[in-house]
Amino acid sequence: MANYEQDIGIVSLKEVLIMLNELETILVDSLPESEKTKISKVLDILTRGEPILRAEQAQLPAEPKGRDIARLIDHTLLLTQYTPEDVDRACDEALQYGFASVCVNPIYIPQVVDRLKGSPVKPASIVGFIFGAEFPEIKIAQAEKLIEAGIAELDAVLAVGLLKAGNYQQVGQDLSDLAGVCHKAGVLFKVILETGLLTTEEKIAGTILTKHVGADYVKTCTGFAPGEATVEDIQLLRRIAGSDMGVKAAAGIRSYEKAISLVRAGASRIGATQGVIISEEAGKTD
Repeated sequence: MANYEQDIGIVSLKEVLIMLNELETILVDSLPESEKTKISKVLDILTRGEPILRAEQAQLPAEPKGRDIARLIDHTLLLTQYTPEDVDRACDEALQYGFASVCVNPIYIPQVVDRLKGSPVKPASIVGFIFGAEFPEIKIAQAEKLIEAGIAELDAVLAVGLLKAGNYQQVGQDLSDLAGVCHKAGVLFKVILETGLLTTEEKIAGTILTKHVGADYVKTCTGFAPGEATVEDIQLLRRIAGSDMGVKAAAGIRSYEKAISLVRAGASRIGATQGVIISEEAGKTD
């Protein structure tokens, strides 16, 4: 195990974030050699699989047995063509199988809230979907409207282009404002990175920002951009998240085999449209 204090000279995720904010980009030629060395060592340790903080070595979630995996699934209906009838059917499936939530587009939230009333299945929706490029004020207004309508969980896409440009301050402020609105109302807040569009360095920076603002989960993908949840990405996100933030795997999860591999890698939620198939396949392993 590396001696992080001597090897890197930083001992908390907050200090990593401050360092990234000050640098405003990662590994560019204009940086002083000493700063490039610090960043290189941080990235090297994370990508080797060693936690950056000795005190935050991630404890993986307990592996669900068989059909118990259903309690980790966010049953997701976000395609343009879904109808009210599809939404009712998804809610009924969630109640039958015991999914964690039903995640739908905002227009259907009143319907989902009514259908799930009195059950442990949570109504969930999205903000900044799918590009994360709306005005921050619009994101806040939509989050407040969804909270008023009765959501219990909110998935928000961060400003991917700004993250790639190294504008961590603006990305972080955007996420912090949304986290504040959600947590004031007791709503779980999940941040979508869109990992298929990011480099390893950008995934690291995005997860650090997500944790720094107090989000409840960091999430891989929307399912609408290139890429899908991978074991390697979940392992990376979990190492940075530690044990006190959830990791949600989403996109391309269509079987129990894929879902359980992601849980074993560190995912504590699964976002999928194929929750019924996953649960039925899981039942065959009981």
